[in-house]
Amino acid sequence: MRKKVKRILIFIILPLIINSLIYVYIITKHDLNIYGNSIIITETILVPEQNKIPILMYHHLTYDSEQWNSSNISPDQFKKEMLYLKALGYSTINFEDYIEFKENGKKLPNNPIIITFDDGYYSNYEYAYPILKELNMKATISIIGWSVGREYDKDNLTPISRHFSWKQAKEMYDSGLIDIQNHSYDLHSNSNYKKSADKLPTETQAQYVKRFKEDTLKTKKLIESNLKNKVIVYTYPLGIYNDTTEKILKELGFKVSLTTENGVSDFNNGLYLLKRINMPSIKSQELINGILQLQNRNIKIPFNIYLKVHLMFLLSKNLSKAHPLTRVFSIAYIVYLSTES
Repeated sequence: MRKKVKRILIFIILPLIINSLIYVYIITKHDLNIYGNSIIITETILVPEQNKIPILMYHHLTYDSEQWNSSNISPDQFKKEMLYLKALGYSTINFEDYIEFKENGKKLPNNPIIITFDDGYYSNYEYAYPILKELNMKATISIIGWSVGREYDKDNLTPISRHFSWKQAKEMYDSGLIDIQNHSYDLHSNSNYKKSADKLPTETQAQYVKRFKEDTLKTKKLIESNLKNKVIVYTYPLGIYNDTTEKILKELGFKVSLTTENGVSDFNNGLYLLKRINMPSIKSQELINGILQLQNRNIKIPFNIYLKVHLMFLLSKNLSKAHPLTRVFSIAYIVYLSTES
């Protein structure tokens, strides 16, 4: 009986080890690089699409698992999702890239995708920015004007999640990878006194228009004076909008408005009220498969892409410096996990 079990185990484990050795050889000997634009082993399985562009929506990154929810995810999950996008042949752009494409004929890469972050959390600077730099990927961060650089609410007593400073925003913007845009100055609230960008019951229409316009211009001027960039994107606080806000934004020269509505918009229909795809704390491969489905691409992440991404992630965690046997069995474990996905 023991011999039979032993033979079965050998039959199961040996192919895994051989397969793992092959992948270790490919990764350590092949010209494979997770930095810059060159994940060399890449398999584009998508149809080029320059108008129906997914916009991903992120907020806060944290290693505290108790905070993971529909808005907060781990830095490791974020990195895996970026690796998936690279391995699947997506190319990140910002909104200015697309506008240049439409207005001036600037060439877009195949399979463009847009990464967005809302609110301006310090974790965007601490975790997301280094990952995006490492992989040479772009993102747009929409900030709340009053909270820049703050760790306490406006009363200076109530703690809030830390937000990055203007100096840190400038560093990210100057990298050429991060665009900083408008998420209101002080409308990110849903109370009886302030209901995001919506009209309050006590306001006249004229008062409402004045309040929304002044709030929008305040953050626009702050960003432009501190960073010297064009503010052309407005991300609606809490996703609340109406015809009045859209009219005002167009009058003020905004070319893009973003909602929290789930989906992928066709940019041929204009760049206002664009839908986005929220990226909550669930398995990365499920999220990426969801993106493919929203683009009406009836495919799922192939096994080899799944494996490559996890190998890349392990290598980025310095597995390449580990003992060869450690690498073999770590990769064998990935193979096992992939059969469970």
